[in-house]
Amino acid sequence: MQQTRGKTDKFVVSRDKEATTHLFPGLFPVGRQAEWTKQNRTLTFSIHPLDSKLALAVAGKLPREKLDRDVRVFEQDQRVTICGVATVPDERLPFINDTHAVFVALQRLVSEGSADSLDQGAGGIEEILRMSSLYREAMLRQVRVLQEVTATNEFIEEEIETFQSMHAIWHLFEIIYLATVAPGLSTSVVPYFMEWLNTNFPAPSVEEGRRIAEGSPTADELAERDGLWPYLKKLAIRGHVSILANMLEKLASSKLLSPAAARWAGAISEASRKMPLGSNEETTGSFNARWKRWNEDVRNIATSIKSLLNSDKKSVDGDLALESLFAIAEILRGNVDTISAESELWQDILGAVMLYSEPTAQASRLPSLASVVVEQYESGAFTELDRALVALLNHDLPEFLPLCSHIDDWLSAHIADLMEHISIMDVCRRVFSVDPREHYILALCETYIGHENLWRVGLDYLGLCKTRAGISVMEEYAMRVTIDSDRKAEQVLRVCDKYKLKTARDRIHRQLGRQKWQRGRLGAAIGHFAKVADSSSISLVCDQLWNEYLGSGKLTYGSVIDGVLATGLKHDRVQFLSRYRDFHECYRSAEYVQAGKILLSILVSEIAPPHAVADLLVDSIPLLEGDTLVFSSDDTFELMRCAESLTASQSSSRISCGIDRSELSIFNVACSRNLARAFVMS
Repeated sequence: MQQTRGKTDKFVVSRDKEATTHLFPGLFPVGRQAEWTKQNRTLTFSIHPLDSKLALAVAGKLPREKLDRDVRVFEQDQRVTICGVATVPDERLPFINDTHAVFVALQRLVSEGSADSLDQGAGGIEEILRMSSLYREAMLRQVRVLQEVTATNEFIEEEIETFQSMHAIWHLFEIIYLATVAPGLSTSVVPYFMEWLNTNFPAPSVEEGRRIAEGSPTADELAERDGLWPYLKKLAIRGHVSILANMLEKLASSKLLSPAAARWAGAISEASRKMPLGSNEETTGSFNARWKRWNEDVRNIATSIKSLLNSDKKSVDGDLALESLFAIAEILRGNVDTISAESELWQDILGAVMLYSEPTAQASRLPSLASVVVEQYESGAFTELDRALVALLNHDLPEFLPLCSHIDDWLSAHIADLMEHISIMDVCRRVFSVDPREHYILALCETYIGHENLWRVGLDYLGLCKTRAGISVMEEYAMRVTIDSDRKAEQVLRVCDKYKLKTARDRIHRQLGRQKWQRGRLGAAIGHFAKVADSSSISLVCDQLWNEYLGSGKLTYGSVIDGVLATGLKHDRVQFLSRYRDFHECYRSAEYVQAGKILLSILVSEIAPPHAVADLLVDSIPLLEGDTLVFSSDDTFELMRCAESLTASQSSSRISCGIDRSELSIFNVACSRNLARAFVMS
């Protein structure tokens, strides 16, 4: 994907994950790799042009004629191995199908006009937010499924990390652009950000909490627990003030703490319980006034503890509890230096700074707040996830989208689609030379189309892309889907009808018609050719049926023609075969007059192919010579006209009409006799 702005070019090319594949049995003897390599051997392969398969075989590096010594031949050297290339791991199939259903529902929601852009108000955004939540639920469900896999390996661990990263990015995007768009105090991004932080980067860990609280310890036992104070600082940084207040209240009664530490533990516990929490019923001004008073109280506690630490160093020197309480107080009052020193992640710093310094900060403040935090770190220390989150916090969407593609194609495609529906994609279109949504959806579809279980999903994504390029690519892909059963053929044709892919539909019908023809299913072949009005192919199939009758003398195509006629097809050759069968049935039943009428109608209507006219005239001879007068004089003249036209065409085109002179003479004599009888009887 090309971009017109140089600063994001380094994020353009997504980095595919490399994987090692082992074949069993292998293409060379186990344990004899060195010998195999020295024996002029290498591997060659060929990729299937339509589906995700390749053929592997052993080949020589040099022709054997150029070798000085004999080359051993292993049994495996004679084997060609067909390998299926898994573009999508099987573990992802449930996730892909679930999110495909959400994607289709979202497109339907938008097309119906209930949620097309932010201008439609809170109702539309709430619907899109609901769809976004369904996406996140699918990601979390996939993480749980992967974590329950008993035989974990490196791939499963990578998948878990990928889906956790995808959820973290999606969740933050949802907070910034969907959850905080309503006016009022609820637009504060802080509570949403802290929820995001504790959901995607949980801390303190559950194991730490269980170890600290194991056995319902007394105050003294709690004070002796290893890692207690770091744990309490983590609680403060992550905003778990209720738990912090409960634990500090219990510690205040411990005899193992110094009197000063116990006193200030109680004070911080009480202050933590009084921390103001916003609500939709309260105005921003009222909340800010309460917050200012609370923050001043915490500041006074921190100042008092600091004065105690500085003035009475002898008595408090080495008092870990008091020093830790001072750090907790500094965190609660929003001291950036203390928060940075006690935090493990840059996300911790940003969350604590917002929570204790700007609790009513809106999403528009995130870039400036994030820059203060991020500048403390070297860019080389950031992962792909970190860079994507920072770009999102900075509202730098042209840089954010390519970073999403580095993590997973699914993420970039669905994030781009969501951006389109909430009308924030224009900033990316000014940067990229192609439409970002279309580009990333097409990239995702490439991985789905070649999969035997996901081709329909891939075509749906292309069809719902609703761009000219998407439809044209969809037609190409639809024609390349491997059709290995009638059921799959019906599914592909149903998709073509759904998205009006006429070119693909016609080509697939012709392809299926040729396949059925080759397999001897002539009725089905005619049906497919009829769907695309391929008259010439229908004529060729009917000619084959006629030639088979002439060769065997047995009229066996009745069931084929009945099946074709049941579809309502009207074609001269099909009508000819049907009428000729009726003629045979009447003749066999000794209904000679009716048989004659049918035979004459076939000739007069000219539905018979030219090469069959001679055979029809020969069939009329027994009726002309029979005991019963079948043809009237006018009928006989019509037969003679047909014969004259046939011989005339033979003379002009110098092509044999299929009737020799002896048969023609017999026919002329039979017509003369029939005319005489007809005149006498009339």
